[in-house]
Amino acid sequence: MGGGGGELTPTSTPSSPSSSSEPLHPEFAEYVAVSPISDDDESCCVCDDDEVDAIRCRQLREAKEHFNRQLREAKEFHFNRQLREVKELIRRYKPGDWVEGVGGAKAGHFLLPEITTLLLVGPRGSGKSTLVNRITRVFDKDDDPFAPDRAQVSCNSTSNRTIFLHEYPIPRNSSAICIYDTCGWSNDPKKNFKMLHQWMTKGISHGETIMWDNDEGNKTGGIKPLGRQYSFLRYITRKVNFVIFVVDGVAVLESIDSNNKGYTEILHQTFMYPFLSIGDDKPVVVVTHGDRLSIQQCAHVQNELTELLNIPAQQIYAIPGSDDFQTDMAVLDMLHYCVRRAEQNLPVKLNYHLEVLGRETLNKMAEQLMGLDAVIEVAIIFLCIVILLLRFFR
Repeated sequence: MGGGGGELTPTSTPSSPSSSSEPLHPEFAEYVAVSPISDDDESCCVCDDDEVDAIRCRQLREAKEHFNRQLREAKEFHFNRQLREVKELIRRYKPGDWVEGVGGAKAGHFLLPEITTLLLVGPRGSGKSTLVNRITRVFDKDDDPFAPDRAQVSCNSTSNRTIFLHEYPIPRNSSAICIYDTCGWSNDPKKNFKMLHQWMTKGISHGETIMWDNDEGNKTGGIKPLGRQYSFLRYITRKVNFVIFVVDGVAVLESIDSNNKGYTEILHQTFMYPFLSIGDDKPVVVVTHGDRLSIQQCAHVQNELTELLNIPAQQIYAIPGSDDFQTDMAVLDMLHYCVRRAEQNLPVKLNYHLEVLGRETLNKMAEQLMGLDAVIEVAIIFLCIVILLLRFFR
């Protein structure tokens, strides 16, 4: 997994930072090149009752402790530097920065969004709001370590959960990337598809009220849009640039191990809904609550999801609620993947279409004229031969 301006490769389970190919600082390279020495390894020190041997054993233990301390400091230095570089890569991003320029197109040839918008979708209790807070915390560690969580998280999946659509700039106050937290799905797939179709085709707006009519008898009619006194005054409507599909790892495992396949069936049915795809790219999948599962159970869930959703394992990210280096890297890797995919599917401006079409038309006309010139030349040569023959036979 590269840092800084390098290419990141999405992985469902982040690779160990120590396996990175990035060179260490020369000051620490010699320590990482050697395996750490275990404090329990006493095979190289056989102590007798002699005072000299006792001193040598003590010196050897002290040398081991010093070596291992230096090794830990070297690895920590390397990991922190790598994390800072990847964070900076996300912080510097502006819409259009990662356009690949296929077919000679440049960033200026595309309709660039004001802000790259990522949409969170998933069942109730899948951890969408928790994921917003987890992503935010990666950047808040540097900007404001004491900042409170942004998204309200409910204690159980039977409560109303998210009622309003919320726009969260990533990091806070960013003007380049934002994530939209949404409500959980209805029990009726048709209502889910209708709402997803509306979001993906007509856009989403901060403060829009979304709550199903059958949710605990609640109606949306009496709820005013977030932060607005009048319903006709709305925030900017944003086009969805990519989708993050959030699933609860524990619920997936329970559905796999039981006869009740309702959870996995609705995941499959909704994930395959064509309007969730951006171009040919299906949503990225984030598995939450993995900290409640063992390593073997997490691997089992990932394997089942690759088959259920028909996507590669590299498109599935395990992002638990734990606060550690690997989780931070998984968050940044996932964001990088989503934004890259979003930029690959940006629409092209009409004038560029006309420019390309005009060039192709001119090329075809030139080819036709060249072909016509060849016909005229053949006709002239034929006429000259006829004239010569007529003169010869007179």
